[in-house]
Amino acid sequence: MTLDLITDILGWTSVAFYISITIFNTMKFTRFAAFGSAANDTLWAFLMGWWPKVILNLSVASLNTYRYAKDFTSAPKSVIMGLGGVMAAGILYIVYVAVSGFIADPTLAVALQFADLGVILAALYMTTLTNYRKLMLLSGFIGMAAYYGNDQMMIIKALVIGIMTYKLLFDKSQNAETANAA
Repeated sequence: MTLDLITDILGWTSVAFYISITIFNTMKFTRFAAFGSAANDTLWAFLMGWWPKVILNLSVASLNTYRYAKDFTSAPKSVIMGLGGVMAAGILYIVYVAVSGFIADPTLAVALQFADLGVILAALYMTTLTNYRKLMLLSGFIGMAAYYGNDQMMIIKALVIGIMTYKLLFDKSQNAETANAA
């Protein structure tokens, strides 16, 4: 297999993961899909040379791990706080590296990729699907501009926009769900 074929496969797998993240109606299943998506996208972004997307997915994996432990396990509070501290330190280091790299070579695309990073991280911290979906809808528009020109990322962001719009406007069955009710 060639490297181009591998990156194509990972790109289309990323499309499938993004669909699964947006269609689940519980935060628990959404977080499981986000774990798989982050692993797939970290490798794909690394192979594509998209360092902001690598940083995004490492951050997403860290935040998802913390939120999963907090929301869906009975781990002691001290363990969860320790995990949160390690994750926060890692994310702060990633932010430092990201800002340093952006200052060294600023472009609009990279700025939008980092804006997308912030919106997605905020969305994953949400405990209600409505707030999660609103932020993911915003991410769709920001990401569409950030990754303009890459077919797979444009499809992913278009799917996110379409699915989130539908879920927010027409799917009222899960409005009251929180992570604690999952």
